Amino acid sequence: MAGGIIYDTNFYAALEAEVNAFRKALTKRWRKEVAAACWENREFRTAFHRYQAPYGEDLWDYWDPINRLHLIYGPCEVVEWAEGDQQSGVPSCPGRINAPLSGSGLLFATDRYGNEVVAPSEVTCGMNSIMQHVEYWAHAEGSAVLGKLPQFDRHDQRAIEGAQQALLTIGSTLGLESAVDSDAGFTLASNTDLINKVAKLVGENGENAGWYTGWTGLAATTFKDGFFASIAPTLHNQAGIAASIHNLYSARGTIIQEMRSGSLKILSDAGKALDETKEITTDLNPMWQTFQGMGTALSIAGAWNPPVAAIGASVQLIGIMGQNFAPKIKQTVYAHDVESVITALWGHLDEQADDLFSRENDYNNGIHALRDAVFGLHSFNLELYDLTENTATGNRDSREFHIRIDDVLELADTCFECAAIYEKQLIPKIAAVQAADASLATADGSEGSADPKVKAMVVEYGEYLRTACGRLYLAGEQIKAAAQFYAATDAEAKAAFDSVMTDWDEPPAPGQARDWAGDTDRSGWKVHIPGAPSYVNDTTPGDNDTSGQGYETEATR
Repeated sequence: MAGGIIYDTNFYAALEAEVNAFRKALTKRWRKEVAAACWENREFRTAFHRYQAPYGEDLWDYWDPINRLHLIYGPCEVVEWAEGDQQSGVPSCPGRINAPLSGSGLLFATDRYGNEVVAPSEVTCGMNSIMQHVEYWAHAEGSAVLGKLPQFDRHDQRAIEGAQQALLTIGSTLGLESAVDSDAGFTLASNTDLINKVAKLVGENGENAGWYTGWTGLAATTFKDGFFASIAPTLHNQAGIAASIHNLYSARGTIIQEMRSGSLKILSDAGKALDETKEITTDLNPMWQTFQGMGTALSIAGAWNPPVAAIGASVQLIGIMGQNFAPKIKQTVYAHDVESVITALWGHLDEQADDLFSRENDYNNGIHALRDAVFGLHSFNLELYDLTENTATGNRDSREFHIRIDDVLELADTCFECAAIYEKQLIPKIAAVQAADASLATADGSEGSADPKVKAMVVEYGEYLRTACGRLYLAGEQIKAAAQFYAATDAEAKAAFDSVMTDWDEPPAPGQARDWAGDTDRSGWKVHIPGAPSYVNDTTPGDNDTSGQGYETEATR
C-alpha cells in the first residue's frame, strides 16, 4: 500500500485500527511518564485534547507524605511495572513501606497536616487506579484524534478509476489525444472506427470538393454549410469535455487518497515517536503528500481550444495522485516527549484539515470552470447542427443542381453508422461513469459543493451525446430523403437510387431520435463569475459563442 492508491471501501476500520495502535503507544508512554512524576512528586498532564470533567478527576493522592514513603521505599510494584515493558495487565500493589526504622523499631513520619505520626508498614496503594485512568485518558485522546481525521470511509477508488476509463473511452472514440505533459499510465481506446467514418463527412470528403462536386443544389448547400460544418467542432468539444470530467474525477480521487494516506502516516509516525526504543528519522516514506498545484492543474487541463477543422482534442490528462497535481512531501517529524508528540500530531491534523479545505475549493473551482466553458458553447459546436429547427419553406431560388445518387446515399449510410456508434458504444458508457456516483462525496460521505455539480455535468454530457446521436440519425434520414427527392427528377437518378436501395442494410432511425435531437436543456446552470451581480450570471447558453451557424433551410427541399 505504501505510495499506492488505497482501495479500501471500509477505510474507517483502518483508521480505527491505526488510532487504536496510537492509543496503545500513548497509554504505555503516558503511564511511564506518570509513574515517574508520581515517584518524583511532581505534577503531570491528565489531558491534551480530550474532554475533561469541569472539576478534574479524583486521583489517588500520591503526594501524601505517608503514601510517598511507599513510593520512595516501597518498592511500588506498579511503578516498576510502568517503567518496565508493561507486559500483562496493571498489577495490584500491596503498598509496602520498607523504609529504615528508628531505634525503637518504629517509623516516624509527618502527615499531610504537619503532625508527626507513626508510619504504617503498608498503605493502600492507588497507583494501579492511576494507571487505569491513564488508559482512559489515552483512549479519549485517541477518540479526539479520530474525530478530527477525515474519514473517506466507503469511497471506492476502483469505481472512480472505472469512471475515468469510461470517459477516456468516450473521449478517445471522439478523437481525444493525451497531451505530451499528461501523467503516464492512461489507456486510450482506438478511435479509428468513428474518425474514419466522420472523415467522409468532413475534410477532403466533407466540406470540400470531393463529394460536393457530385452533389450541388439546395440540400447539398444546407448540409455543407450547416450539418457537416458542425461535426469537427462538436467532436472536438465533446472529446475535451470528456477529458475535463475525467480530470475532475482524478481530483476527487486524489483528495481521497491524499487524506487517507496522510491520516495513516501522521498516526503511524506519532505512534513510533511515543516508543522511546525506536529511532526517529526524517527519512520518511513519502506517503503524506499534499497537492498544492491542484487548482492550477485543473484550470490548465480543463482548457481546450476551438478547432478550425480538426477533429478531437489534445488535453492534459491527470491521474489520481498524478504528478501534474504537483505533489509535495510533508515530513511528520516528532520529538520523543509525550507533550511534544501530541502538539506536533495536532499541528499535522490542523495542517491536513487546511489542505482538505483547499483541495475541495480547487475541485469546486474546477467544475465551475468546466461548466462555464460548456455553458458558453453554441449548440452547433457542442452537439451538431440542429436539423429540427430548419424552416419548412427552404430556399427555392436554388433550381440548378447536379447529383450522384450513390455518393449521397453513402453519406446517409455514414451518418447512420456514426449514430449507431454513439448509441451503442458511447452513450452506454455514461452508466459506467455514474457507477462511481456514491464515491463522489466529501469526507463524511455527504455531497459537498462540487460533487453534485460534477454528477449533473455527467448527466448533461450524456445528453450532448444523445443529442448528437439523434441529429446524426436525422441527418441520415434527411440525406436519404434528399436523394429520394432528387431521384424523382429523372429515370437515371431513380435507377441509381433503386440500385443502392437493393443492398441497403441500415435500419430506420430509432423512434426517439427526433426527441433526442432537440437542444440539451442548460437552463439549470448560471455562468459563474465570482462577485458578479445576478443579472450578469443570468444568461442564455451559447450566447457568447458567435461561431454557431443559423438555421436557414429544410434539407429535403
